[in-house]
Amino acid sequence: MPTQTKTLDTLQLRSILAHAPTPSTAVSAVVDDQPVGMAVGSFVGLSLEPPLVGVSIQKTSSTWSLLRTANQIGISVLTENHAPVVRQLAGPKDKRFANIGWRKNGEAVLLEDSAAHLTTQLIDEIDTGDHILALLEVKEAEEFIAGLPLVFHGSQITSVRG
Repeated sequence: MPTQTKTLDTLQLRSILAHAPTPSTAVSAVVDDQPVGMAVGSFVGLSLEPPLVGVSIQKTSSTWSLLRTANQIGISVLTENHAPVVRQLAGPKDKRFANIGWRKNGEAVLLEDSAAHLTTQLIDEIDTGDHILALLEVKEAEEFIAGLPLVFHGSQITSVRG
């Protein structure tokens, strides 16, 4: 007997997907001599050989249209120390880096007190519906002894307790 197809409600799907924690990262670069970046909650390691990671970005993002032009893009894996600034990184563009410590590696912007830094280069973009999956090759990576990882879970920013 065939099963009936039920129309998928996007709000219900968002609620369901909120049960899976996702890492909180900052994706940033210097563009036109200014730091440009955003908080991203859809970071994934894709391959060790070659070293590839991915981030999923809403197609409507005006920040991504700037970041994608940079030769290097920094990814900072955020920790509990960044909890107060995650919303800032998602807020008004001209205030995203106010009072946040960061450094450059080429054009990549890397946030202080991160669990890890990746300096990457955009190699492809894949259309994934209302998002773009940006494929990034890792050119350099560092890990640090830092605080607990920050994740997006249950529609909230929280840290992972070991």
